Amino acid sequence: MSNEYKVAYYIRVSREEQAKGYSPDGQKSTLDSWLKETEWKWMKTYQDEVSGKDIQRERFQEMLTDAKNGLFQGICMYDNDRFSRSTKDLLTVMDDLLSYGVKLHIYNLRHIDIYSEQGRFILTNFAAFSEFFRGQLASKIRVGVKQKMKNEWFGQAPYGYTIVSDVVGNRKKNTRLVENSEEQKVISLMRQLRAEDKSPSEIAMHLNENRVPTRLTRNGNKCSWHPSTVRNILNRPEVMLNEKKET
Repeated sequence: MSNEYKVAYYIRVSREEQAKGYSPDGQKSTLDSWLKETEWKWMKTYQDEVSGKDIQRERFQEMLTDAKNGLFQGICMYDNDRFSRSTKDLLTVMDDLLSYGVKLHIYNLRHIDIYSEQGRFILTNFAAFSEFFRGQLASKIRVGVKQKMKNEWFGQAPYGYTIVSDVVGNRKKNTRLVENSEEQKVISLMRQLRAEDKSPSEIAMHLNENRVPTRLTRNGNKCSWHPSTVRNILNRPEVMLNEKKET
Protein backbone atom coordinates (compact mmCIF):
# COMPACT_ATOMS: atom_id res chain seq x y z
CA MET A 1 0.00 0.00 0.00
CA SER A 2 1.32 3.44 -0.94
CA ASN A 3 1.47 6.52 1.24
CA GLU A 4 -1.57 7.72 -0.71
CA TYR A 5 -3.61 5.02 1.04
CA LYS A 6 -6.28 6.91 2.98
CA VAL A 7 -7.47 5.71 6.37
CA ALA A 8 -9.79 6.75 9.18
CA TYR A 9 -9.48 6.03 12.89
CA TYR A 10 -12.28 4.42 14.84
CA ILE A 11 -11.99 4.95 18.60
CA ARG A 12 -14.52 3.71 21.12
CA VAL A 13 -14.51 3.72 24.89
CA SER A 14 -17.32 3.29 27.40
CA ARG A 15 -17.51 5.13 30.72
CA GLU A 16 -16.48 1.97 32.55
CA GLU A 17 -13.41 1.56 30.35
CA GLN A 18 -12.40 5.20 30.80
CA ALA A 19 -12.47 4.65 34.55
CA LYS A 20 -9.98 1.82 34.01
CA GLY A 21 -7.61 4.01 31.99
CA TYR A 22 -8.68 2.81 28.53
CA SER A 23 -8.60 6.36 27.20
CA PRO A 24 -9.40 7.72 23.72
CA ASP A 25 -6.10 9.65 23.80
CA GLY A 26 -4.19 6.42 24.45
CA GLN A 27 -5.85 4.69 21.50
CA LYS A 28 -5.21 7.68 19.21
CA SER A 29 -1.56 7.92 20.26
CA THR A 30 -1.01 4.25 19.41
CA LEU A 31 -2.67 4.65 16.02
CA ASP A 32 -0.66 7.81 15.27
CA SER A 33 2.59 5.92 15.92
CA TRP A 34 1.38 3.07 13.72
CA LEU A 35 0.61 5.47 10.86
CA LYS A 36 4.13 6.88 11.01
CA GLU A 37 5.42 3.37 10.33
CA THR A 38 2.98 2.64 7.52
CA GLU A 39 3.04 6.15 6.00
CA TRP A 40 -0.68 5.94 5.34
CA LYS A 41 -2.68 9.17 5.08
CA TRP A 42 -5.04 9.92 7.94
CA MET A 43 -8.37 11.43 6.86
CA LYS A 44 -10.76 11.49 9.83
CA THR A 45 -11.33 10.19 13.37
CA TYR A 46 -14.65 8.78 14.53
CA GLN A 47 -15.10 8.44 18.28
CA ASP A 48 -17.97 6.95 20.28
CA GLU A 49 -18.19 6.91 24.07
CA VAL A 50 -20.73 4.12 24.44
CA SER A 51 -20.82 0.36 24.85
CA GLY A 52 -19.92 -1.78 21.84
CA LYS A 53 -22.76 -4.25 22.37
CA ASP A 54 -24.35 -3.23 19.05
CA ILE A 55 -23.47 -1.11 16.02
CA GLN A 56 -26.20 1.50 16.42
CA ARG A 57 -23.71 4.20 17.44
CA GLU A 58 -23.85 7.69 15.99
CA ARG A 59 -20.23 8.11 14.90
CA PHE A 60 -19.92 4.45 13.88
CA GLN A 61 -22.86 4.82 11.49
CA GLU A 62 -21.41 8.09 10.17
CA MET A 63 -18.17 6.23 9.48
CA LEU A 64 -19.98 3.50 7.54
CA THR A 65 -21.70 6.15 5.41
CA ASP A 66 -18.38 7.90 4.67
CA ALA A 67 -16.82 4.53 3.82
CA LYS A 68 -19.59 3.83 1.33
CA ASN A 69 -19.01 7.27 -0.20
CA GLY A 70 -15.30 6.58 -0.70
CA LEU A 71 -13.81 9.04 1.81
CA PHE A 72 -11.10 6.52 2.77
CA GLN A 73 -9.85 3.04 1.90
CA GLY A 74 -9.11 1.68 5.37
CA ILE A 75 -10.25 1.92 8.99
CA CYS A 76 -7.69 1.64 11.80
CA MET A 77 -8.58 0.68 15.36
CA TYR A 78 -6.73 -0.42 18.48
CA ASP A 79 -8.38 -3.84 18.80
CA ASN A 80 -11.40 -5.69 17.46
CA ASP A 81 -13.40 -4.90 20.63
CA ARG A 82 -13.39 -1.23 19.61
CA PHE A 83 -15.31 -2.07 16.44
CA SER A 84 -17.89 -4.42 17.93
CA ARG A 85 -18.35 -6.75 20.86
CA SER A 86 -20.43 -9.04 18.69
CA THR A 87 -18.57 -11.57 16.53
CA LYS A 88 -21.45 -11.65 14.06
CA ASP A 89 -21.57 -7.85 13.72
CA LEU A 90 -17.80 -7.62 13.33
CA LEU A 91 -17.68 -10.13 10.47
CA THR A 92 -20.83 -8.84 8.76
CA VAL A 93 -19.72 -5.19 8.74
CA MET A 94 -16.20 -6.25 7.75
CA ASP A 95 -17.64 -7.94 4.63
CA ASP A 96 -19.93 -4.97 3.88
CA LEU A 97 -16.98 -2.59 4.05
CA LEU A 98 -14.94 -4.79 1.74
CA SER A 99 -17.73 -4.52 -0.85
CA TYR A 100 -17.12 -0.73 -0.73
CA GLY A 101 -13.38 -1.27 -1.16
CA VAL A 102 -12.60 -0.49 2.50
CA LYS A 103 -10.49 -2.74 4.73
CA LEU A 104 -10.14 -3.00 8.50
CA HIS A 105 -6.71 -2.64 10.13
CA ILE A 106 -6.49 -3.81 13.74
CA TYR A 107 -3.43 -2.77 15.72
CA ASN A 108 -3.28 -5.78 18.02
CA LEU A 109 -3.53 -8.06 14.95
CA ARG A 110 -1.31 -5.93 12.72
CA HIS A 111 0.99 -8.82 11.81
CA ILE A 112 -1.91 -10.95 10.58
CA ASP A 113 -3.70 -10.67 7.24
CA ILE A 114 -7.25 -10.85 8.54
CA TYR A 115 -8.52 -11.16 4.96
CA SER A 116 -6.76 -14.45 4.36
CA GLU A 117 -8.53 -17.69 5.33
CA GLN A 118 -6.14 -18.24 8.22
CA GLY A 119 -6.33 -14.60 9.33
CA ARG A 120 -10.12 -14.56 9.29
CA PHE A 121 -10.10 -17.76 11.34
CA ILE A 122 -7.81 -16.12 13.92
CA LEU A 123 -9.91 -12.94 14.02
CA THR A 124 -13.12 -14.94 14.40
CA ASN A 125 -11.66 -16.89 17.31
CA PHE A 126 -10.33 -13.75 18.99
CA ALA A 127 -13.76 -12.13 18.74
CA ALA A 128 -15.63 -15.27 19.81
CA PHE A 129 -13.45 -15.80 22.89
CA SER A 130 -13.83 -12.13 23.86
CA GLU A 131 -17.60 -12.34 23.43
CA PHE A 132 -17.74 -15.55 25.48
CA PHE A 133 -15.68 -14.23 28.39
CA ARG A 134 -17.61 -10.94 28.45
CA GLY A 135 -20.83 -12.94 28.63
CA GLN A 136 -19.47 -15.00 31.50
CA LEU A 137 -18.33 -11.87 33.34
CA ALA A 138 -21.71 -10.17 32.82
CA SER A 139 -23.47 -13.27 34.17
CA LYS A 140 -21.30 -13.29 37.29
CA ILE A 141 -21.90 -9.57 37.81
CA ARG A 142 -25.67 -10.07 37.53
CA VAL A 143 -25.55 -12.86 40.10
CA GLY A 144 -23.46 -10.68 42.40
CA VAL A 145 -25.84 -7.75 42.08
CA LYS A 146 -28.86 -9.95 42.82
CA GLN A 147 -27.13 -11.31 45.92
CA LYS A 148 -26.23 -7.81 47.04
CA MET A 149 -29.82 -6.68 46.55
CA LYS A 150 -31.03 -9.47 48.82
CA ASN A 151 -28.89 -8.21 51.68
CA GLU A 152 -28.56 -4.49 51.00
CA TRP A 153 -30.57 -1.63 49.54
CA PHE A 154 -29.72 -1.03 45.90
CA GLY A 155 -30.79 2.09 44.01
CA GLN A 156 -32.29 5.46 44.87
CA ALA A 157 -34.02 5.98 48.19
CA PRO A 158 -37.81 6.32 47.87
CA TYR A 159 -39.40 9.47 49.23
CA GLY A 160 -39.58 9.24 53.02
CA TYR A 161 -36.27 7.42 53.38
CA THR A 162 -32.53 8.06 53.33
CA ILE A 163 -29.72 5.70 52.33
CA VAL A 164 -26.98 5.09 54.91
CA SER A 165 -23.95 2.78 54.83
CA ASP A 166 -21.18 1.62 57.10
CA VAL A 167 -17.68 2.39 55.86
CA VAL A 168 -15.27 -0.51 56.30
CA GLY A 169 -11.78 -0.13 54.87
CA ASN A 170 -12.82 2.70 52.51
CA ARG A 171 -15.68 0.57 51.17
CA LYS A 172 -19.38 0.96 51.83
CA LYS A 173 -21.03 -1.99 53.56
CA ASN A 174 -24.51 -2.74 54.87
CA THR A 175 -26.20 -0.14 52.66
CA ARG A 176 -29.74 0.28 53.95
CA LEU A 177 -32.73 2.59 54.25
CA VAL A 178 -33.63 4.58 57.33
CA GLU A 179 -36.70 6.74 57.71
CA ASN A 180 -36.29 10.44 56.95
CA SER A 181 -38.26 12.13 59.74
CA GLU A 182 -39.14 15.30 57.78
CA GLU A 183 -40.30 13.43 54.72
CA GLN A 184 -42.24 10.95 56.85
CA LYS A 185 -44.18 13.90 58.30
CA VAL A 186 -45.13 14.93 54.76
CA ILE A 187 -46.28 11.39 53.96
CA SER A 188 -48.37 11.36 57.15
CA LEU A 189 -49.96 14.64 56.05
CA MET A 190 -50.72 13.17 52.63
CA ARG A 191 -52.41 10.18 54.24
CA GLN A 192 -54.39 12.41 56.58
CA LEU A 193 -55.68 14.51 53.66
CA ARG A 194 -56.45 11.38 51.68
CA ALA A 195 -58.48 10.07 54.62
CA GLU A 196 -60.48 13.31 54.38
CA ASP A 197 -61.37 12.31 50.79
CA LYS A 198 -58.96 14.81 49.22
CA SER A 199 -57.89 13.88 45.69
CA PRO A 200 -54.21 13.70 44.68
CA SER A 201 -54.70 17.02 42.86
CA GLU A 202 -56.09 18.65 45.99
CA ILE A 203 -53.30 17.21 48.14
CA ALA A 204 -50.64 18.47 45.70
CA MET A 205 -52.28 21.92 45.72
CA HIS A 206 -52.33 21.95 49.55
CA LEU A 207 -48.62 21.04 49.72
CA ASN A 208 -47.67 23.69 47.19
CA GLU A 209 -49.78 26.41 48.85
CA ASN A 210 -48.12 25.61 52.19
CA ARG A 211 -44.64 25.62 50.59
CA VAL A 212 -43.88 22.04 51.54
CA PRO A 213 -40.64 21.33 49.63
CA THR A 214 -40.23 18.42 47.27
CA ARG A 215 -37.00 16.49 46.98
CA LEU A 216 -36.40 17.51 43.35
CA THR A 217 -34.88 20.77 42.13
CA ARG A 218 -34.70 22.41 38.71
CA ASN A 219 -32.43 25.35 37.92
CA GLY A 220 -31.70 25.71 41.62
CA ASN A 221 -35.37 25.88 42.60
CA LYS A 222 -37.51 23.25 44.29
CA CYS A 223 -40.02 21.59 41.96
CA SER A 224 -43.74 21.71 42.69
CA TRP A 225 -45.78 18.77 43.84
CA HIS A 226 -47.74 17.01 41.09
CA PRO A 227 -50.83 14.82 41.53
CA SER A 228 -49.03 11.85 39.94
CA THR A 229 -46.20 12.13 42.48
CA VAL A 230 -48.66 12.20 45.36
CA ARG A 231 -50.59 9.26 43.91
CA ASN A 232 -47.42 7.19 43.48
CA ILE A 233 -46.30 7.81 47.06
CA LEU A 234 -49.72 6.95 48.51
CA ASN A 235 -50.22 3.85 46.36
CA ARG A 236 -46.77 2.33 46.57
CA PRO A 237 -46.32 -0.87 48.60
CA GLU A 238 -44.79 -0.58 52.03
CA VAL A 239 -41.02 -0.27 51.74
CA MET A 240 -39.30 -3.36 53.08
CA LEU A 241 -36.42 -2.07 55.14
CA ASN A 242 -33.36 -4.19 55.73
CA GLU A 243 -32.11 -1.44 57.97
CA LYS A 244 -30.43 -1.15 61.32
CA LYS A 245 -32.52 1.22 63.42
CA GLU A 246 -30.58 4.34 64.24
CA THR A 247 -30.01 4.75 67.93
